[in-house]
This record gives sequence, structure tokens and C-alpha cells, in this order.
Amino acid sequence: MLGFLVDDDPKGTLRLEGQVVDADDKPVAGATVVLSSNPPRTATSEADGGFAFDALVGRPYTLTARAAQGVAGPVTAKLTEKSDPIVLQLRPGAKVTVNVQSSDGKPIDGATVELRSTDAQRQTTKAGVATFSPVVPGGYQLAAWADGRARTLQWLQVGAGDTTAKITLVAGAPVSGRVVDEAGKPVAGARVTYHGASDWSQQADERLDGVETDKAGVFRFAAMPSGSFRFAAAHPNYARGISGLVMLDGKLEQREVTITVSAGAVVRGIVIDSTKQPIGGARVRIGALSRRGMVFEPPRQAYSDAKGAFELKGLSRRELSAVAIHETGASQNVDVDTTRGDVEGVKLVVDVTGTIAGIVVDPQGNPIEGAQVSAGPNFRTQGAADLSQFRLRGFPQELTDSAGRFTLVGLAKGSYMVFASRSQNAARGRMMANPDGGTLAETGKKDLKLVLQPEGGVKGKVQLADGGSPALFTVQVGFTQQTFSGSDTFELDALPPRKYELSVRGPAFQTRVVEVEVQPSKTTDAGTITVQKGRVLAGTVIADGQPVEGATVTAGRQIFGNGTSSSAPMGPMGANVKSDTTDASGKFSLTGFSAGDLSIVADHPNVGRSKTLRVPTGMPGQGELVLEIQKYGSIKGVMRVNGKPAEGVIVSCQSTTAPGAIYGVASGPDGVYRYDRLAPDTYKISATVGMPMIGMKFYSKEIVVPPGKEVSIDLAVEPGAITVNVNAVAKTGKLGVASAFLLSGVIIAKTANDLGVRGASSGPGSMQFVIIRSGESAKFSEVVPGIYSACVVPFPTEVQGMAAMGYIDRHGDALPAFCQRVNVGPQPETQTTTVQVEIPPFEPDDPGTGSGKPQKP
Repeated sequence: MLGFLVDDDPKGTLRLEGQVVDADDKPVAGATVVLSSNPPRTATSEADGGFAFDALVGRPYTLTARAAQGVAGPVTAKLTEKSDPIVLQLRPGAKVTVNVQSSDGKPIDGATVELRSTDAQRQTTKAGVATFSPVVPGGYQLAAWADGRARTLQWLQVGAGDTTAKITLVAGAPVSGRVVDEAGKPVAGARVTYHGASDWSQQADERLDGVETDKAGVFRFAAMPSGSFRFAAAHPNYARGISGLVMLDGKLEQREVTITVSAGAVVRGIVIDSTKQPIGGARVRIGALSRRGMVFEPPRQAYSDAKGAFELKGLSRRELSAVAIHETGASQNVDVDTTRGDVEGVKLVVDVTGTIAGIVVDPQGNPIEGAQVSAGPNFRTQGAADLSQFRLRGFPQELTDSAGRFTLVGLAKGSYMVFASRSQNAARGRMMANPDGGTLAETGKKDLKLVLQPEGGVKGKVQLADGGSPALFTVQVGFTQQTFSGSDTFELDALPPRKYELSVRGPAFQTRVVEVEVQPSKTTDAGTITVQKGRVLAGTVIADGQPVEGATVTAGRQIFGNGTSSSAPMGPMGANVKSDTTDASGKFSLTGFSAGDLSIVADHPNVGRSKTLRVPTGMPGQGELVLEIQKYGSIKGVMRVNGKPAEGVIVSCQSTTAPGAIYGVASGPDGVYRYDRLAPDTYKISATVGMPMIGMKFYSKEIVVPPGKEVSIDLAVEPGAITVNVNAVAKTGKLGVASAFLLSGVIIAKTANDLGVRGASSGPGSMQFVIIRSGESAKFSEVVPGIYSACVVPFPTEVQGMAAMGYIDRHGDALPAFCQRVNVGPQPETQTTTVQVEIPPFEPDDPGTGSGKPQKP
């Protein structure tokens, strides 16, 4: 999630105090404590473990701590004049090893490596290796650079224990340019950053990666890689300026980048309560308004003065949205249109004062101090989740006091999923891994009781079917994962007690999933988990009839990429993808695949990419595949919503014959999107809005990409006015979880995977997707009249919640799909159709294939 603050915090009058203690509650001296102020601040704990930060303003802060004895946090606490001290209790920390290499695989000595979160650590490689320890588990940006090589950024999820990452540095060329105002005069002191358009992992941090313009308005980056980029300039007196797409080749210096910053708009107003009394010290956030896409420009923030007045300068001239946040509540989001200039008299009324209050206790009923309590959207009922209120305000969080009490404030009327955990990372992990698994509570609830069980763990042993031990394997439980090498045993701790799917994956065997139940204060023994070597995909990569050395071959059930790479996994999606690098004869070999359709693709940065090949289970010659690389093609276009260029809309594309590889980019502020590297093929390219938990909509066209050529295609989100309700009725039994689709045209599909293939090849049109959780109707909104197919993929009744993601990955080639033709007319506004389905049986796990129901150990 993008950070809210782009302005430094003002000097305040509040003091945040706390203490760092070890697992036995003994004080820890010399710990580094990091506070998420802007800019972040650090302190060192004293002999009694105490630490303090002065001159703070009232708002929530996130804290972490690290010392030789371990790490603590992140925890988020709201600072007020009455806040209690915060206790940070250390636990074992993680270790991160980063291998930095050149494009030919050779280690790079003396490279600078940064591990970035609120707490940013820096190391220099020795023999190509940088090691960070201890590290607070969580999400990080990894950055690395060296003389003559481009700065490279990638995202890294760090679990407990050891994490290993590899980052490749490529040669780069200098990029320079000027920042000017609308009259063409140079702007000194602007902070310039770069942002990848095709490779969205390349997003520069303003403080850590940005460069400042000199008196002539000139900026310079020492080395930038090839690809398409936008360059942005921020200055206190101007609206943020963004260049158009700039194409770099990584070889020749680019000197002609111009960023024009316009006179920023000023927004002034007042923050008041429901009785029209002014509120001082309220945070006022103003950000770009986007109801369908993402916005990459972070919101601005200011504070109201003692009379409730606020002022923000240098705002972009566009449709904006403002909100006020105070310890007593929040305002409604208020639209602020600065397209014509300054806006005066904005009134933000803090009348969203709904609360959810309660207590967090242990199983014996004793209150728990310092527990992290957070509230998220209610995904259990389709349409119940109102994400708009979270976009500027963030998710409400609070720490329990010494009596275990908490109060979440500023909640709009509605229902929320409330989570309690012992750290913020655990809370986020629980919300992401099991968003339906919190406690449902309505605004106004005053006596919510959350029983927080002591955390547990799981251990076990991984063994190959022939009795040997894998050299490397990763164990994942929910969003907690750890990689193990040099041993066949594993242990994960700090897991909230409940049932999990534990997956074991590795480069040389097929993924195995078993069901485990973590007990409070215990370490569950999963026993010996036997894994199979599984299917082998092997063959040769060629180009112009000659073998290609150094090509990366990627294969899996589902490949996720961006506009540059075939490897850009998103959380658990794409985690089971395997890769290999071809030898001098162009040979590759990948093992460890289960039964089912696979996709495989070959990439070489200097040669091109092969078409994605679909490999069904029974396809002959899987050990003698030939992947023919051709020159990269590219796609460029403009994304529009309601006829206007739209920022932040995800544009996805997939081959019409091999839908198992999906690539995605996002449109920029000018609506322009670009894929730098695509295999020559025919693609369905789609404007994608929404998210899986609340429903997604795709507006699609088809396009042929020739080798070595750029093609253009504009896309548009074209919503209609009809709502279609699809009722899935089971012939026998009771429907629970199901995937429901509404697709243009007549689709006939027998299985979930078959539906994916036919949907990808169905031609231009639209598609909508929602998840049915408890047999309710699937609601499809904004439908244009026409002929559609309503398709439903029901899951066995035993499959609940997020387990459906793993189940469809293992069973998509056998899970039945049921489709019904639907004629959507211009009237009435709401139309209903019924699809009869048969609930499939729960498939048992087959240790020989790795597919099926997770087994109990």
C-alpha cells in the first residue's frame, strides 16, 4: 500500500515513550527503535530498555525494534496526550541473505544493498553477498546498485528464519534532463524520481532514490536500465509534474527528459465537529480521486490549526478528494476539484464517529495489554465491503491498554471484520490469508470480546519418495513462509491457532499440501511429509534455428508477469512457478510438477521470448519440448474511462491459446500504458477493474503482436446500466463457495480450466467475476445489453474461504463448470437468471501426484 505522507511532519508537542524488553520481560539496552514519522526517526533504548520520541503530532505511529536478542513489532499505536507507554517485546528475528550478480551470473563485489521498510538497513556485498540480521519479518523493498550498473528494485516478503533473495544488476546509461515551470524557466530544488511503466517493480523512493535539481533545473541519474519510464518532479511550490513515457536502451545517454511543473493549486478550509465547533490537530489528507483504478501519486497531508483551519499548497489541478481524521472520528470524503485553480472554503465535518469497542483477553479471561486490533472490510457478503472509506483513511488500528480495552474510531455505519493479534504483521497476514476469518461486528458495538489464543507452531520433516532429502525447500503456512536448506527438518512459530493448509514446495519436486491444526502454546508435529519428483518438462530453447544459452525458462500452472518479465508473482499467486537457465546447448530441465495443464515460456533479454506453450497432462514429448524465441513485440495504448484518459487502471493480457500466462501493467496519469516485452502472439488485452474479494470486471479487445514491432490499441471502461443476478441452484446438496462469471457471447465449458481457455479465446467483449461464499446470488452490475454466458464453478462443500484458491489450482482441470446462455435486454434495470450446478465430490489428495485434498499428516 502506498504511504500516505509526502510532507514532513510538523513539529508537535507530544512525546511517545516506551520500553524494549526480551522474552522474559527483562529490559534490553542498545536496541534500535524505529518510528514511522515522516521522515522516519530512530532511537536507542537506554539501560532500562526505555526510549522516547519528542516533538510529535497526534496520529497513529508504527514502531519496530531490533537488537542482538531479536526483533519486535511492527505495532501501530495512536498517540494522544493520554497515550500509555508502548512495550516492544523481542522475539527471534529473521535473517536475509541477498546474492547480487551480473546478467551473466557472476557475483558483484562492493555493490550497495538496501533492505527498505520503515526501518531501512544498508550493507555492501562481499563476494556478491550481503547479509541482514536481525530483520523484522514483513514486506520490504530490496534495492541494489554498483558503479556502472543500474539501480534495481524488487519486492521481498521476509518470513521468520532465513530468507534468500537474488538480484541481478544490469548495465545502465546516464539519464539527465530539466525541470521547468509552465513558462519554461528552470526550477531548482525539485526532487526527481523514476517510475517503471512496463516493469512496475521499478518505483523509486523519493528520499532514497531521488535526485535534486540544481540552479539550472538540471537533474541526472548516473545509470538507468533499458525500458519505459516516467520521471516525476516534486517541489513545495508546484504541483507534481510527470513526464510522458521515456524509452531508454540502457546503453546511450538520454539527455532530453523534460518535466514541466505547473503552478500548484491551493486548497483552504476548516475542520469542524457536528456542532460546528472547530477541531485543531486534525489530519487533512487530499489525494487524487479514483473510483475504478489505483492512483500512484501519494496523497498530501496537513494539520488543522487551533481554529480548525488548514491549507495545502502545490496540489495537482485535477479531481481530488479530501478527508479529515481526528482522534474523535473522521469526516466523509469530500470531492475537491482543483482543475480550475485554488479552492476556498472546504468544510470537513468530523461526523463519522462510529466506534467498535471491546476487550482482548486470553483463554482464561485475563486482559491482554498491547494486542494489535484492526478492522477491515466485510467480504462475507457480496457488496458489503465499502473500500472507498479506506482509500484515504487507511485501516483503523489500535493497541489495547493495560486493561485489554480498545476502541476503533472513525468508522462509517456498516459491518467490519475485526482482528486481534500480537503484532501488526500477524494482523495483516491473518487478514490477507483469511479475510473472512475475523470477528464480524457492526458499527456501534461496545462490548466486542476477542479471545486471543497463545500462538503455536508447526514442525516436521521433508523427504523425497526415494528416501533422499531435498537440497532446498520452502514451507508456507498462510502468509508465513520460510526456506530451508542443508537440513530435511523445518519449524515455523508465531502462528495463530487454527487449521491451515501447509504447502511444501521446491525446485526439484512437486508441491505437496497437507492439513495441519496449530494448537495454542504447542508446536504441532506434521510428521514426515513425503514429496514426489513429479513430471519433468525438458527440452531446448532456440532462436533462428540455433540454441540459446542463458535463456530463462519459466513453467507452472499459472505464470504471472508484468510488461517486461515473465516472473512477477503476486503473493501466493505464482508461488509454485519453477525456472531454469539454459546451458550452452540451449537445454533446460524442470521437474516437480503435478498432473494438470501447465504453461511454459522462455525469455532472453537480448533475444526475445517464446510463445507460451500449454502442456496438458497427457501431451506427448514433454521431455523434448522446443521453445522458439522470437524478437520481442510491444503494445502501447491509452486507457479511458467515460471518454477521459484514466490513471491506475490495470491492463492485463494473455494469449488466446495459452491463458496460463497472465501479464499486467497499469496506465499512467495520461492514461498511457505500455508492454515493453511480449512474445509475438495473439492476445486478449483487457482493462481490469475491481479486486477478487469484491468482484472484477474486464473490458477486452484482441490484438496480434508481430515480432520486433510495436502495436497500438486503446482500451475503454464502458459500463452499462443493467444489473444481472445469477442464482446458482444445486441439484442436490447445498451450495457454498463458488466462482461465478458473466462473459460476452456463448461459452460452453466443461471444467474451470476449460472455461479459462474458452474465455481467453472468446474475442472482444466483457467479463465479470465474483466469488459466492455461502450460496448467495452472484450480482453483476453495470452490464451492457447483449448476449452473455453465466458460468458457475462450484467447489465441494468441504472447501471454505481462501482454501478455494489452492483447490482450484490443484483441481482446475477436473473441477466442473456449468454455463447458461443469458440474453440481457435494455429493460428492466435488474434481471435474474438461474444456473443449475452439481456440487463436485471432495477429491482426496494423492501423494503420488500432489493433487487433491490436503492430507492430514
